[in-house]
Amino acid sequence: MLNIKELVIATKGKLINGSEDFIPRKYVIDSRNVEEKPFFVPIIGENADGHNYIINAVKNGICGFFINKDYIDKQNVIDSSININKDICIIEVEDTEKALYNAGKYNREKHIDIPVVAVTGSVGKTSTREMIASVLRTEKNVLTTKANYNSLIGAPIMALEMENQDICVFEIGTDMPGELEKLSDLVKPNIGVITVIGTAHIGIFKSREGIFKEKIQITNHMINPALLVLNGDDDFLIKVNSNDKYNVVKYYDNEANNIVQNEDNTQFETSIYNKVSKLVINQIGTHNVKNALCAIKVAESLNISPENIIKGISNYQNFSRRLEKIYLKGNITLIDDTYNASIDSMKSGLKTVNELKAKRKIAVLGDMLELGDFASVLHSEVGKIINTLNYDSVYLFGKEAKNIAKVIEKEMKVYHYDDIDKLIKDLNDEIKDGDIVYIKASNGMKFNKIIDALKSR
Repeated sequence: MLNIKELVIATKGKLINGSEDFIPRKYVIDSRNVEEKPFFVPIIGENADGHNYIINAVKNGICGFFINKDYIDKQNVIDSSININKDICIIEVEDTEKALYNAGKYNREKHIDIPVVAVTGSVGKTSTREMIASVLRTEKNVLTTKANYNSLIGAPIMALEMENQDICVFEIGTDMPGELEKLSDLVKPNIGVITVIGTAHIGIFKSREGIFKEKIQITNHMINPALLVLNGDDDFLIKVNSNDKYNVVKYYDNEANNIVQNEDNTQFETSIYNKVSKLVINQIGTHNVKNALCAIKVAESLNISPENIIKGISNYQNFSRRLEKIYLKGNITLIDDTYNASIDSMKSGLKTVNELKAKRKIAVLGDMLELGDFASVLHSEVGKIINTLNYDSVYLFGKEAKNIAKVIEKEMKVYHYDDIDKLIKDLNDEIKDGDIVYIKASNGMKFNKIIDALKSR
């Protein structure tokens, strides 16, 4: 971690107030998140300027903050903050967002001896990251990305927490060209992981080839000896081989055998250090097997014992809103998969729930966003998948979700809504004892409203 003097050096800033020796232990961009007396970074967004919340954050107990030198009310904010807390650390910078990035990069370089695993990909970044971290924690002190801190704002916050860990497992994502280059330069991975080249953000990158070109930039700033762990079943990643910059290790579906999905866990067999082992993932979803295979390759490269690899995979805990089981009154099971949605994750979720036991299965699906010109055809693919599965009814919401309904040929109840409140009312009226309700859409569709309504039944 950096003291204030190092923060000033890293950001080319100017110390307005506070001690050069003070060390912030936490950084935040939300002025309401002030536990542990963090250092506040006011970000200028499309809808709000974080500078407007500095004084409230100071009142709530932050230890310091960046401030743009051109902020119109700068002097008033500085004077008011010092009046509230004479020891408050204030650093004037050219641009707060760039300052955050540069500070994170500086701290990573300060702790360049700490190995970093960086995980990216179109689908499965978070679950794969957590699977890897769960395995490594059995033997090491691990720092891993919190929540969704995988962007040019979130990743620097995580890099600023590097201090005395044995290893770090960071997730890095992108929704604009060039971001992976900057993130690779920030975290400088020793081990890079790419889960899959899918269609998430394809509306921005125009093609899967464009997405691949972006994701492979994770290799641009890898530290030797560098290792790249890839999904060998992906038609783009299979073409990537070892070179003078990095070695490549691939994991494949056929490395897992005897896969069994139970009601609350998934079991399979695979080879660990060339010896067949039985493993249990205490989550539903056979897609987790692929994440485990990736984690095994990373763990083997770091000489984690076979026993601890098995233990770490068993210890893995999924995040909320990712195939999260919620039990409602009346023996109704809600599967909340609303964290986000892509064609791959929606297909996987539908298939996973299809294998669970229930009197009836109901799917509630919304639009997958940021697909651009590919939206119509990819939503149609969802309908084709539903034709192969055993759902009793499908509730759809959103402009693009109409394309799902158009191709459903199997005999079942299919409803499309333009009014989410009407959907909630009708769904509440339909679900009965013994039903499973699977809910999936991009986060921007705000399906948490449906989840909350059903939980309050």
